[in-house]
Amino acid sequence: MTNEIISVEKVGQAVILTLNHPPLNALSHKVVKALDRGLSEVLMEKTCRCLIITGYKEKAFASGADIRELENLDERSGTALVARVKEVFHRIRTCSIPTIAAINAHALGGGLELALHCDFRVAAENVRLGLPEINLGIMPGAGGTQLLPQLIGLAKARWMIMQGEIIDSETAFRMGLLDRVVKGGELIGDVLKIASVLAEKAPLSLNAIKKAFQAGEALPLADALQEESRLFGMLCATRDKKEGIMAFLEKRKPSFQGS
Repeated sequence: MTNEIISVEKVGQAVILTLNHPPLNALSHKVVKALDRGLSEVLMEKTCRCLIITGYKEKAFASGADIRELENLDERSGTALVARVKEVFHRIRTCSIPTIAAINAHALGGGLELALHCDFRVAAENVRLGLPEINLGIMPGAGGTQLLPQLIGLAKARWMIMQGEIIDSETAFRMGLLDRVVKGGELIGDVLKIASVLAEKAPLSLNAIKKAFQAGEALPLADALQEESRLFGMLCATRDKKEGIMAFLEKRKPSFQGS
């Protein structure tokens, strides 16, 4: 699928979903709706083993909410707006396949929150990241106050969000916000290499691991450990588990089918 806002491109067993809403990929209502449609298309592609989300060219990965839309929000419409954005971002966070944010340029506000919902974050050099909503008299509303502390710790997240601090990619990498920083021209190639490694892993195992992580976030430890045991047991009954064991014993590369 390609339209004026979102393009979806299959590369091997990965799909690249590109935001293209110049000049700064602001996450307007129209963009969020197009992102939701793009996700639906990707998730219907049964051969897709990894989703990559990026921005077009080098202006911005995504710059956050459309200021013109924010201007007219009241309490009711503001609550509804972030609920809708969270609904779409939640689809990314909980989808069955691994997700990678390929941060080609600045990721600010909702743009950084979009990246936070991905499993991995790889950024180009000279990228700037932050949650500066406080400078507009508001706050992060699409998961930033909850997800950023999980990555960098509450103290650093509190500082970034309450100060409205914008940091560079190297600082973000040292803090644990990014998994890797690469040269701009190498970003998509590097991310595709990561995607190809993930694509060779057992799909049901990857999905189960994601569910176990989510259980750890949402449940008391004892319940999360019980869910981990359930997921482990489920995987033991799969064909992919049999294939993995046989491949190991036969000293060959496994061929996982997701069954």
